[in-house]
Amino acid sequence: MSTEEEYKELSAKLRYGLELAEQRLIEETARREGTLCYGRPDGKVVRVSATELLKLRQSGENNTASVAVCACSEMESGWDC
Repeated sequence: MSTEEEYKELSAKLRYGLELAEQRLIEETARREGTLCYGRPDGKVVRVSATELLKLRQSGENNTASVAVCACSEMESGWDC
């Protein structure tokens, strides 16, 4: 296996792991009826209902950029989201 193939395999595994972690964060936050903060490509930070976000993801729409996601409870405890 070449170095480039190993790099692509590792990169795919990392992307999968990040997507799985994000999905779990959204599901857990939705169970608590919470909101998440998302950083948009234009730099604006918006709050999104985790329940609504989960519905969008399950319907197949993937309009959300996973940039700078943090639970709003973290934001209130000192994070600047």
